[in-house]
Amino acid sequence: MPQNLKSVASMLLIATVTLNLFMATLLAVTLKAGYERKIAEVRTTVTNLALLMDQSVTGAAREAGLVLKKVQSHLEMVLNNGGNLDEVPLTTLITSGIGDIAGVQVTDAQGNVRLGAATAQPGSYADKDYFISHRDNPQTELLVSQLRNDTADGEWVQVFSRRYNHPDGRFAGITMAAVPARHFAGLISGLNLGPKGIALIRDLDKRLVARHPPLDAPPGHTGTVGGSIELTELLASGEESGLFYSDGTADRIPRIDAFRRVSAMPVFVVAGLGEEDYLATWRHDVNRAILLGLLFLLVTAGGAVLLWRQIKAGDQANRRSQMLLRHASDGIHILDERGRLMDASDAFYQMLGYTPDELKDSSPDRWDARHPARETMQLLGNRLQPEQISTFETQFQHKQGHRFPVEMSTVRVDIDGRPLLFSSARDITERKKADEDLRIAARAFESQVGMLITDADLRILRCNQAFTRISGYDADEVIGQRPNLLQSGRHDRQFYADMWQAINRYGAWQGEIWNKRKNGEIYPQLLSIGTVSDEQGQTTHYVASLSDISARKASEEQMRTLAFYDSLTKLPNRRLFLDRLEEALGAAKRRQTYSALLVVDLDDFKVLNDTEGYTAGDRMLEQVATRLVSCAPHKDAVARLGGDEFVVLLENLGKQELEAAQQAEQLGNRILQQLARPYRLGDTEYRGSASIGIALFGAGYPALSVEPLKRAELAMSQAKSAGNNTLSFFDPRMQAEIRARSEIDAGLRIALEQQQLLLHYQPQVDDQGQLLGAEALVRWAHPEQGLISPARFIPVAEDNGLILPLGQWVLESACRQLARWAEAPATAQLTISVNISARQLGQANFVDQVLEILQRTGAPAQQLKLELTESALVHEIENIIDKMNNLKAHGVGFSLDDFGTGYSSLAYLKRLPLDQLKIDQSFVRDIAFDSNSADIAQTIILLAERMKISVLAEGVETELQRSALRERGCYHYQGYLFGRPMPIEELERELL
Repeated sequence: MPQNLKSVASMLLIATVTLNLFMATLLAVTLKAGYERKIAEVRTTVTNLALLMDQSVTGAAREAGLVLKKVQSHLEMVLNNGGNLDEVPLTTLITSGIGDIAGVQVTDAQGNVRLGAATAQPGSYADKDYFISHRDNPQTELLVSQLRNDTADGEWVQVFSRRYNHPDGRFAGITMAAVPARHFAGLISGLNLGPKGIALIRDLDKRLVARHPPLDAPPGHTGTVGGSIELTELLASGEESGLFYSDGTADRIPRIDAFRRVSAMPVFVVAGLGEEDYLATWRHDVNRAILLGLLFLLVTAGGAVLLWRQIKAGDQANRRSQMLLRHASDGIHILDERGRLMDASDAFYQMLGYTPDELKDSSPDRWDARHPARETMQLLGNRLQPEQISTFETQFQHKQGHRFPVEMSTVRVDIDGRPLLFSSARDITERKKADEDLRIAARAFESQVGMLITDADLRILRCNQAFTRISGYDADEVIGQRPNLLQSGRHDRQFYADMWQAINRYGAWQGEIWNKRKNGEIYPQLLSIGTVSDEQGQTTHYVASLSDISARKASEEQMRTLAFYDSLTKLPNRRLFLDRLEEALGAAKRRQTYSALLVVDLDDFKVLNDTEGYTAGDRMLEQVATRLVSCAPHKDAVARLGGDEFVVLLENLGKQELEAAQQAEQLGNRILQQLARPYRLGDTEYRGSASIGIALFGAGYPALSVEPLKRAELAMSQAKSAGNNTLSFFDPRMQAEIRARSEIDAGLRIALEQQQLLLHYQPQVDDQGQLLGAEALVRWAHPEQGLISPARFIPVAEDNGLILPLGQWVLESACRQLARWAEAPATAQLTISVNISARQLGQANFVDQVLEILQRTGAPAQQLKLELTESALVHEIENIIDKMNNLKAHGVGFSLDDFGTGYSSLAYLKRLPLDQLKIDQSFVRDIAFDSNSADIAQTIILLAERMKISVLAEGVETELQRSALRERGCYHYQGYLFGRPMPIEELERELL
């Protein structure tokens, strides 16, 4: 074997080994990363499973605790009322699902069972640790025991217990619920743990409470003490939760486990996933990686063998070619120093049509029609150096007389001191024709249409000047790049997938596409793509022709604008607006919301056209369009219907009809203000106005698209009839409601300024009818309408912000009355309750305002009671509690009004410094007939007793209602039975 082939063989071997080592390393790193990722995923999964088990067990414990709490509360209420424990219907109290599986019992103070089924050990519980703990520690609430089997039937249970007391606080006994371990087994039976997974619940002594799946062996029996070494070490460390790997479990299955202590019970939970389960996919990947590595080894080794064979074959072919050169297809011929033909190949003779004998000793001028014999001899002289190849074109003349182009390659060699001329002649007739075709194709390529040629891999090979002009890219900037550098981003992947599917199936595609120029401009193109294939049908090139159709698109857009937009104002015309109205009607019906149409018609526009001319009228219409767009939520909401009539579309105004009408009216008033501003019409200034008709549509209205427009135009006609510069609703009832609300809004400001407000007081009495105080209620003494109920003006004041000065006036007036009462012994102990709104309470200086009013009026803070509604406590509860505590420190009292009808959070209620709960009149009204109302009132009364605050029922109108309240423990009342809200003089005259 030659030396160079040995070197090539060594290099092939080294390259093959290196590639396989790299592949093995890559597979190992990938498998390691997959293993670590899988372990991390399993750790997260078992942690979540343990957390889920913790939540399930905690929920069961809380459920048992709530049952015992309910039993405790009822027992204490029975004892408080002097009842007998033996008469307590224990089964009716246990409505929770835990009562179906737990044995609930009640003992007396000596530990003897008084109520409940005998599911636990018979006899006295006086020696039980939980009984002793409850008896000796009054503050102990819910206790949960370790797992035990001292019940009558020997079943393993965990005992939940609570203490209950006599009315004087003495120990009366305990309530117990023995929850069997099988209940906890049911909680974890639904977990998805896989074939080898496990879920355990053990008490803190490591006794088995529950296991899933069950194990039919001693370690799997309830009450068995067990646990792996890793788990034991975790418990000993005092950790609340943790992860560990164990392979020494009872079933000898390696697992990754998560451990959590349960805060609500003396147990811990363990969730584990079997290694065989979670590593199954990874081990499958290992097998595939080994198979891939072996396959790669076979491929690389086989490739190296094939390449080696090709190298050897190439070497042999090279040696053979040296022998075959003289038999080449080109016309090879040799001339001596005199320019005579010495020898030639068969192809040379065939090219000229002569036999070897006919050309023997002939000179080149016999066949060369361009170079005479003397030029040939000069080539043998000093002009041609030895071993220097000269290539040129000439023409040969065939024996038949026709000429044809050839390409000559000539070299001078000296053999044995004799100069010889070796020449090779190639017929280039076909190449000349191909060159001519190429010149013609190149001329066609440089047309006015952009041309682009790529290879089969979509690498750009050529582009013409038209492409450069259209795209802005020079040829050297795109050659070698892919055509996707022209993409605009306006088409999704599916568009290009469909395009290439058509190209691959049919060999061509044509269509419009958006592309991007070099300067970033997006423009439309007409693009045609075709394929070029070889003899085997394989695609070798792609040819694309493209045209810039921006001008054509602009013309189409202009035509669309003329069809759908007003040429003067550039606003949508009636045709486009009706299409959008149809869409808005459908959307409003789907969302069940209200929308509105505002038809705007200019007042006296014909007079302007007649006096100033149509040019001035057009200028005004343009300015009107601009002002309407500035008022509307977006430009497309405004349209010109024709002449001086415009329309504004307002969508999605909410689900309340009145609210939608108010928003439409607000926009209409803003439009009237804008259109009433002066207009510059050339050198003159003009003032105009408009009339607006408003119609709602959507929820509750017909779905016909023409109806809203007809109604709005009718309303506009009504507005014109009422006078210029006004608006009108199609619905007279709604118009009246909005007008009435507007009158309240405007009149309330005047009422505050002109002192038209006054206070009425409704008495609050005890069970004996003695006056305890009064609630201050504001009234509006309108000079024309008389007394106006607060139900009409308080919501308006809440919306427009006047509730703040109004509330301050009410508080100050009530404090002045308190100060007057404080001067007389008969009235010094009376209280006045003042309602405080959420907006008042939300003021940063609310506490300072109240204290300043108390100081200025001299009113006793202890007799002032501020009434809050539950809705006022929804936001910034911590800030509200701070304000209440601050005022409470100065003696101000607090009452929670309408309790039970709004946002009731017992967590916050117990932190509020309340003095009184008021039972809402909705519960009082039906208390004598409706059991639900009676139960709610009873609950509020008991809650107030527990919180050691007073309770007052409002809305008491009959003796039957008062009797029902008295029977349930409520002794303070307010309502028409004792007096309606009245002026202070009448109150003092009748009740003092």
